[in-house]
Amino acid sequence: MGSLRTRMRILVIGACLIGLFSLIGSGYSLTELEEIASSEIIDNLVPAITAAAGMELASHYATTKTQEELETLVVSGETTGIRTAARLALSILYADKTAVELTALATGDIDPAIREAAAVPLQNFLVTMTVEDLEMTAISGATHEIRMAAADMYYLKIRGDLSAEKLEAEAVVNDSAELAYMAGKYLAGFYLSFNPKSMGELRNLAKYGESEGLRVAGATALTSLLIESDLTAADLELTLREIGGDYPELQEAYRDALAVRYAA
Repeated sequence: MGSLRTRMRILVIGACLIGLFSLIGSGYSLTELEEIASSEIIDNLVPAITAAAGMELASHYATTKTQEELETLVVSGETTGIRTAARLALSILYADKTAVELTALATGDIDPAIREAAAVPLQNFLVTMTVEDLEMTAISGATHEIRMAAADMYYLKIRGDLSAEKLEAEAVVNDSAELAYMAGKYLAGFYLSFNPKSMGELRNLAKYGESEGLRVAGATALTSLLIESDLTAADLELTLREIGGDYPELQEAYRDALAVRYAA
């Protein structure tokens, strides 16, 4: 179980704000990340920033908090950042559970964040299912979380037969919202390689794509370009403040890139 848990670690107003960002801009120690993740001021203004810090706290939480503590925090943590850290840390701890235990959690009548935490390590078992069974689960699984996990594994298994044209169609019209979403996730790879798009094109797609799947494709590919760019954490934070909550997929792209900057 040790190697599986390791993989899960990998898998997984105004002046006051500016002053805090300046303080943390050069080091990003655990203490500084916890300052960001737990800041109610930042969370009230730009929850994606506290979430980015929380993403980088997950491994620390997984080694310093119990499962029971994390299950409490994932539901009642005071900020988006704390709840994010707890959810991702739970995914690491849940890697020690059996397929039966994880399935029960991922399909249970419990908080969706706990179901999501269980669905991530459950993919290690779902991947052994047939393509047909994965597709069926992605369409008719009991919860959004298990449908999303199955959709991910479905596209992973058929990736050799995928094309940009096929994924673009399936990101718009599909047999479930989860399959359409994951079609977009896998489409992002084509937008970075065989059908490359510029950062501007990806930003526009993440903002204005005609379906969630296409917006996800744009945002996922954009994250990679942002990580490769010269943009600093402060640049990404500023853009997140400018985006606000109007374009969630675009916001997620900058959030994920910011999390990587916090880790640097």
